[in-house]
Amino acid sequence: MPSDSVQDPRFPDSTPACDPLSLARELLAGHTRAAGTPVPAAAGNGPGEPPLLTGAEAVAALLADGGVRNVFVYAGTSELALCDALDRSDGIQLSNGRGDKESAFMAAGASLMSPGRGAAVLHGARGLTNAAGAVADARRNEAGTLFLVGLPSSGSARFLPPHGEHGLLDGIGRFADWSWEAPAVPERPGERRAAAEQFVARLREALAFCTAPPNRPAVLGIPQDVAEKRWIPLDTLLTAPPATRSTDLSQPALDALLSDLRRAERPLFLVDDYALHDPGLRPALDRLSALAGAAVAQLRYRRGPMLFERLRDEEVSNFVGWLNPFAPAHRALLADCDLLVTVEDRNIYERVVGPLPGCRRAAVNTDASKVLKNEYLREDEPLVVGEPALILAELADRLETSGEPAREPWFPAAARAGHLVSPERATAAVEDGRRAVAQALADTLASWERPALVDDSQMFGGLLSEHYDGFPPGLRVFGDHGAFVGGGLAYATGLAVGEPDARVMCTLGDQAFTNSFQGLVAAVQDQARVLFVVCNNGESVSLKKQAAASYGATDRAYLANVTRLSYHQVADALGVPAQQVVVPVGDDPATVQAAVSQLATALEKSAAEEGPSLVEVVLPSDPDVWKGIWLTQGFEEMPPANPVTPA
Repeated sequence: MPSDSVQDPRFPDSTPACDPLSLARELLAGHTRAAGTPVPAAAGNGPGEPPLLTGAEAVAALLADGGVRNVFVYAGTSELALCDALDRSDGIQLSNGRGDKESAFMAAGASLMSPGRGAAVLHGARGLTNAAGAVADARRNEAGTLFLVGLPSSGSARFLPPHGEHGLLDGIGRFADWSWEAPAVPERPGERRAAAEQFVARLREALAFCTAPPNRPAVLGIPQDVAEKRWIPLDTLLTAPPATRSTDLSQPALDALLSDLRRAERPLFLVDDYALHDPGLRPALDRLSALAGAAVAQLRYRRGPMLFERLRDEEVSNFVGWLNPFAPAHRALLADCDLLVTVEDRNIYERVVGPLPGCRRAAVNTDASKVLKNEYLREDEPLVVGEPALILAELADRLETSGEPAREPWFPAAARAGHLVSPERATAAVEDGRRAVAQALADTLASWERPALVDDSQMFGGLLSEHYDGFPPGLRVFGDHGAFVGGGLAYATGLAVGEPDARVMCTLGDQAFTNSFQGLVAAVQDQARVLFVVCNNGESVSLKKQAAASYGATDRAYLANVTRLSYHQVADALGVPAQQVVVPVGDDPATVQAAVSQLATALEKSAAEEGPSLVEVVLPSDPDVWKGIWLTQGFEEMPPANPVTPA
């Protein structure tokens, strides 16, 4: 398809005497010409004046300077100039994501461990609308990544060419919290420099937004002619990046929380897994909770996606596990605590966690709005805004310097086993079989030096979360708070490409696989080291359980899998080495044990592959096999906890 931009004679398309992209890299690497040293001239610009970059060249240079290392694209005509410049940029790997949605997910995945490492180039408008769910999902999962959108040339945009829509970025940008559309290049030469400075400043602002906590995606639209024209003076790249947001350790709310901690006799910290994105959180929380004698619990999700990264008691000595409203010991924790401090709350509301105690409360959070939406803080209760690791470390420092002795934990030892209590206890044979399956995966993860687990399942993730203690220390776990069924495969591929020294396992539900297997093409292309584990339990067990509880039991064929579709054969046909193992959980123990041994062998063989591999685990759909996993009612229907005196 030919380009819809026509060369404007006011912007000569002459070939520079030297490579502007190389000059830009040289300039940005140490700012070698920032002190007034003359910048070499290039053809198409006046003698002694800085050479002109195309918009695409400026983008490539600034992305590399900003720490972007992996860019995923499914290019259309509007993005070819951007792709060419990125492909020529040292330090950036350009990968064909084989789809706009997939490219967006892969960019987010590459940024999970290192915010801002990944970016995507998306085609406007069909590509961006196709990727809208991925943009929204990256926002909910707080993946700091940049989405560059190639738009129609500014001269033709008003005619709505096939790849254009009015207000496109205004609409989709609502999913990202930051968006900007570059305007047309000014016709008057005198106005171009100011426009170039604005273009550079806004791109730097987008990169800073992605990498500042709470990390979120940014969307930046670039018309085709803006990318293609040579109009940005090289020295405008030296525009200072925006000041980074810093945590105010002198804010009055921090002093108020310190006073509350000193007065409290039974403090309880309730952590959401978002806090664990910062590696400094664990030691800071351990120090502070030990000094205050506080109990530490973590929010657990009991339906939808259920597997997320969790604290461990060897990391935080006063950790009592997932908060479990079904456990009397945990209800006692809530009833008896006299100070509840939430840490990086995103979803601490009644339906998820149950009624909160009526004691004094406080919150530590990077985003005040995320706490306030959950409506549990009173006006006189402190909300400390900033990076939780820094805030908790500061509180611990102040407690230590005050000379106050560390307190003994106020909670009973029985609270540490509260997370094991289940409202529906499966049979011993089922419990043993589920534990054995989880342990087979855990053993594989334990054999890797830098393991990471990306989960895109529901019932299977719930099963694994019940046996989290079997996972190896140091494991990074990324679940999906956006509940986009089918995003995990591309997330995992992007993570493996962006973090080549990590080893990634991706657990998928059968529905997630059918919604995402296109992403395997990119995994094969880039030889992403991902071991995909697909749980095939024959149907949507979670929705059948929910439907039966809400509307009564009946045949629901629309929730069944396609009987003739073989997941491991689909993967094999796409070039992914694949195996299938049937594990009849709940059957004769000897039969189950033999199947689990076969599963362990299959995982070991798959893990030895240099690129992607897949193991399909066939588990029963029998509701008794999944008993205790997936709640059909929210906790807001539970009665408030009555005070219970700790033993």
